Amino acid sequence: MSSVAQPRTPAAPTALGLLLGGVPFFLILLNFRLDPLRTAVAKRFASNFFDLQATAFLDGRLDVPNGALGIEGFEIGGKTYMYFPPFPALLRVPVQMLTHELDGRLTLLSMALAWAVLAITATRLVWLVRECLRPRTPLSGTDKALGAILLAAITGGTVLTFDAALPWVYHEVYMWATALAVGSAYWLLRVALEPTRDSVAWLGGFVLATALTRTPGGIALSAATMGLGGWLLWRRRSDFQDRRRIIPWAVLGAGLGPAVASVTYNWIKFGHPYLFPLESQVWTKVNAHRREALEINGGTITGPQFLETTLVNYLRPDGIRFVDYFPWITLPSEPAKSYGGAFLDQTYRTGSITAFMPLLCLLCLAAVPLLLQRKAPAAVVALRWPAVGTAVIGGAVLEYGYLAHRYTSDFVPGLVVVGTIGAWYLAPGIDALPGIARRAMVGMMSVLCAFSIAAQMATASLIAAHTHRGDDLTRYLSLQEQLSGGPNSAVSKLVTHTKFLPVDGMTDGLHVVGDCAALYVNTGDQYEPWNVVEQRDMIVTVTPTFVRYRAGKLPLFNQLGIEDRTVSLEFASSVPQARLVIEDQDGNFYSPWFPVERGRPIKVTAHGLPDRFETRISVDGSSDYDLYLPTTEWNKDWYNELTELTFIANRDPGTADHARVSNQWGPLPPLCERLTSQSALGR
Repeated sequence: MSSVAQPRTPAAPTALGLLLGGVPFFLILLNFRLDPLRTAVAKRFASNFFDLQATAFLDGRLDVPNGALGIEGFEIGGKTYMYFPPFPALLRVPVQMLTHELDGRLTLLSMALAWAVLAITATRLVWLVRECLRPRTPLSGTDKALGAILLAAITGGTVLTFDAALPWVYHEVYMWATALAVGSAYWLLRVALEPTRDSVAWLGGFVLATALTRTPGGIALSAATMGLGGWLLWRRRSDFQDRRRIIPWAVLGAGLGPAVASVTYNWIKFGHPYLFPLESQVWTKVNAHRREALEINGGTITGPQFLETTLVNYLRPDGIRFVDYFPWITLPSEPAKSYGGAFLDQTYRTGSITAFMPLLCLLCLAAVPLLLQRKAPAAVVALRWPAVGTAVIGGAVLEYGYLAHRYTSDFVPGLVVVGTIGAWYLAPGIDALPGIARRAMVGMMSVLCAFSIAAQMATASLIAAHTHRGDDLTRYLSLQEQLSGGPNSAVSKLVTHTKFLPVDGMTDGLHVVGDCAALYVNTGDQYEPWNVVEQRDMIVTVTPTFVRYRAGKLPLFNQLGIEDRTVSLEFASSVPQARLVIEDQDGNFYSPWFPVERGRPIKVTAHGLPDRFETRISVDGSSDYDLYLPTTEWNKDWYNELTELTFIANRDPGTADHARVSNQWGPLPPLCERLTSQSALGR
């Protein structure tokens, strides 16, 4: 058994590496402003799931309120369950015991805590792996540089920085799953090197937390821990004194216990050790394509039939896109494609790990010869346990017929652990190079690390703006226009202009409808290809002219969409007052009554709120009489489709002869006005 001790952490390279990785990560997490309670979308959807689960735990149940999870809920026996494991919810229980004021607003703080756990465990791992491969060797300048580069790449140069852009549960689980998996790998190595009761306890705790955060990582690391326990049992006669023979059994328990906990939790909810009953998910009930995917794939969307598709999309070296406008580095312009006849569930624009994390990928390749040595020293044998345990985590997503960029997060634990081994395996050879060659090699690694950080920040800032919409999207595109705009510029070539919004467009394209009635940006997404950026206010001024009061409805706007609606001003039958009314197939919706008088104009304004997916209808600028129209609607497959709001030009004279009515547009939206003036179509 190896006697490699936990090395001292070199302060300077560690601090430099965490600073270079942490600053970009937190800039993205905070979206370049000080808002620690921000959420991915304004209405906090999917940022409150773990709060709901924590509250359910305190009430002594696993199910959450029906309808609370929207399309993500699993409806079984009249109850609704969340498919995410419980660890992030358990972290919220103390807060839920004290207050509900922060419901839906804790995700960013949880992700920040997960990054801190990752930074600590990765730091310990990086320097312990060096001690394994270069025991009792003084720290050279190359070693210090490699340590800083590794820590920067781990804490800021992986897809976790992309995940940080969206504080909601989908990305929060990946932050915790990665941090806990790296922590498990560190303690797995510690136990393999020098098994003690304390190290086994830490290992069991980290593996349990991993298993209760994300199932693939939990299964992989539980299996690796049990494998290590079995290996220790096989060697116990020669390596353990009588008083320590219980340790191999403790290691087995440290792996078995978390696996049993994960399986039990999933079984209680879904009656399966690790899968979810997708046929019971609300999304399956409303989406025909999901139902077709399940039917074609034998009732599941998991299996080896997806391997060719996932391997190509997640590993292809050209899985990235470079453009001549801000942010210059972005995801491929089209959603991930199917290969080998695989029928996919959903597919989004997806980058590859080789293109976005090239340094860690290359370092992983460098580690392979070392890890496959037939007669390896004890330290290398010990390294195999965390290497294999984390590397196989990504195997689950390779058999999953749903492709999205965030799923590349499953590869990060393996890239971190195996990449760290590769870096320290190369270190002696780099140290032995002549001065210029050595500096060039370290410089090349620094450039690759910097590229990964830049690529993650570029894609992260874009996805944050597109997902939140509203002011965030306007600011982002305004920055794009400032950095890459102007007449005949790259941005000006993205601008198109027609009377109506087209069905299709080019990814990142900016489309102006009418005289800046609205500005849209193309997402490249096949499900929701256009996002609203700006909408010009629509104003109807109504001036009552009656001497004798007459009741009736005065139509103001029509909304065209999956469901048509009419916005009217309704006058009372007995007193001089009016109210707004929205008529649709579900009935009428009314504002409170407000007083009217002859000759006093009533100004009704339709103002777009893209971040809330609504248009606010207000009277004379007051919020007391607001009504809201949806700017998007769910179609039959529950994909969002945009609505169109129009003035009513020809009104029924029978209801309008007691008032003068005029339609007018509000001021030109600033960004749309600039883009139109700069584009070839606008000159």
